[in-house]
Amino acid sequence: MKNFKRMAVSMLLVLGLMLMALPVHAADERLGTVVDGSLLTDDTYAEGQTYLKQRGSILSYGSGSVSIAGTRRVTLFGATTAHKTVEQVQVTMYLQRLEGSNWEHVLTMGPKIKYNANYVSNSNTYSVAGGYYYRAYGAHTAINGSTSESATSYSNGVWVN
Repeated sequence: MKNFKRMAVSMLLVLGLMLMALPVHAADERLGTVVDGSLLTDDTYAEGQTYLKQRGSILSYGSGSVSIAGTRRVTLFGATTAHKTVEQVQVTMYLQRLEGSNWEHVLTMGPKIKYNANYVSNSNTYSVAGGYYYRAYGAHTAINGSTSESATSYSNGVWVN
């Protein structure tokens, strides 16, 4: 029993030393700064929203988000809501990566279109390169007859190791 305790303590010490030797990857030195309207964070989730409150508008709300979904994987989500049922409601999402001081499109999800509806959403999970900030950029549209209204949304940036 005494040997078992010694061996257990020794194993815990070795495990602790191994964990201390693992490199820690943190967001880069730009953490906390704002680039083109997006705060650079080390959060695991970021959402951007747009509201249209003008009287008589058909487009009500748009949102987009990016979340960490595992090692070098992110989930991109977008939704568009109209005030009422319209002929078309659409959402197109863009995953953007910060390259230097510019947000560059990495991929496009959509457009996803629903007919005779007031809501549409879309989401998917993607593999990405580590060592960058990513954000969600959304294009939200509602069409009814000859009236078409659009708005954009963008999230803060999340760091992917």
